[in-house]
Amino acid sequence: MSEPEVDWKRRVLEDFGYWLDGLEEDTGDDGAGIVPEPDLRDLFAELAALRQEVRLQNREQSKAGRELAQAAARYDGAAALMKRREEDLAAFEARVSREAENRCLRSVLEVRDALVRGLEAANALRESPGLFRRPPRGIRGVAEGYEIALRRFDRVLSGFGVERLRTAGRPFDARTMHAAEVRRVAGTGSGMVVEELLSGYTRDGDILRLAEVAVNRNERQE
Repeated sequence: MSEPEVDWKRRVLEDFGYWLDGLEEDTGDDGAGIVPEPDLRDLFAELAALRQEVRLQNREQSKAGRELAQAAARYDGAAALMKRREEDLAAFEARVSREAENRCLRSVLEVRDALVRGLEAANALRESPGLFRRPPRGIRGVAEGYEIALRRFDRVLSGFGVERLRTAGRPFDARTMHAAEVRRVAGTGSGMVVEELLSGYTRDGDILRLAEVAVNRNERQE
């Protein structure tokens, strides 16, 4: 038997002896409270049972701690998953909202196209009335009205980050343009845009609408 274990048992016995001495003092003179001699085997059995109970309690505490840690890990995982889903939902809502705005802006662009055609027709009547007739009365005011309306439209579009593409006189770019016509123009390089048929636009750098253009093509490339 090791020395620490002997000391431990000696301390237990001494404490138990003090407890017995206290009982004898409390019995009084009549001798009614006689305490039988303690049985060391019973004492050690009780101590062993107590030690086993402590071990069981420690085991249960360890099990509860592991279960609590697992529950905390599951909670953290669920919280992280919920956060990712919230972020994905917010991104999806932002994409849907932006696409809805883009559809509205494309409708606005169609109205702007109609104003451009009206301005071009008014300018044509004002500048080339014909050989034997004068320009229609008030045509200048009509043209100015179209110009004012176009400026207002452009301010609204600019507020949404919409910018017009510059295409005329530039090389054809399939990323931003659609070749609606092919022409042969002398003195112009092949693949150059000779006329913009329908304006194209970007929004914050992304294509909102392709430009429709007429592209020059040299005969030697046929």
